[in-house]
Amino acid sequence: MLREAGVHVAVNTLLTGAIMEGTWIKGVLTESHAGREAVYGKAFVDCTGYGDLAAHAGADYTEPNDYPVANSIGVGGVDVEQYHAFFAAHDAVSQYARGWRSGKPDQIVRIDGAAHKLPADFVAEAHKIGMSFVTTTVHDDYFMFIKLNVKMPVSPTNRDAAAEAELELRKRQARAIELLRKYIPGCQNAFIARTSPTLCIRRGRLIRCDYDITLDDVLEGRHFPDDVLAYGFHDSAPRLQIKNGGTYGIPYRALLVTGIDNLWAAGMMITSDHEAHMSTRNTVCCMGQGQAAGTAAALCAARGIGARALPYADLRRTLEADDARGGVYFDS
Repeated sequence: MLREAGVHVAVNTLLTGAIMEGTWIKGVLTESHAGREAVYGKAFVDCTGYGDLAAHAGADYTEPNDYPVANSIGVGGVDVEQYHAFFAAHDAVSQYARGWRSGKPDQIVRIDGAAHKLPADFVAEAHKIGMSFVTTTVHDDYFMFIKLNVKMPVSPTNRDAAAEAELELRKRQARAIELLRKYIPGCQNAFIARTSPTLCIRRGRLIRCDYDITLDDVLEGRHFPDDVLAYGFHDSAPRLQIKNGGTYGIPYRALLVTGIDNLWAAGMMITSDHEAHMSTRNTVCCMGQGQAAGTAAALCAARGIGARALPYADLRRTLEADDARGGVYFDS
């Protein structure tokens, strides 16, 4: 899709700075195997997850460090049915789904277990390494992920602390395999089949935008005159649920980086409320934010205007023409 759209793709390239002229970003500095380069443009969208461009551009931000960091492993040599049977034997099944697995229908594809019902010694050891019991699979003899967590003392933007967390997570992965082999029937031959290349975060820098979505906005199912998408999932359900099983809106203002005229933020960097963020950070919501921010940036670049000068009606009309309505975005 990127190639078809004529996008220049630069992989293995890191952002290292912003070229500013007042409140406008004129370009960015990058580093790659080709060396240092300056890339100029008219409009910019920060989807880095860490909020790197916004920070380099001088935007206001906080670093709440309110999530653990994680690294997951794919585990081979396991028996999905016996994993389920282990939880069932302790009346601990908390998530259970069936679907297609290894080309066969009506197979177990997702399982989780309630820790308080499981053997205390197993739970205690799993707790020490931040091990989550939930897993999903579409292949026999394979868990797509077993997640290990660690709570960092500082924000994951700290290079040295992140390196320490990375090393600790690698140790925890090995320990997780030991626990699976020791406690779970059918996992005696478990082994690490894949691992995430680096630690994963849910939030690094929190970028200040023109509107900050609150938990009340989410739970009350509020929509706004400048909605760019509608979303209806909360990661903490059933504890937190959107009113009447409905949706809430992400307003265009929530993507506009305060103090910068041509910069949009999308993804994990928006929303200061931790509980609201447990919805806005999810993949499908981030996808909708990215389409809205990218579309707005393209329109503004073509017209030579700033983010706040773009008429909302033009943005919505373009999103609908691009079939945003066919996805999860707009309410009818």
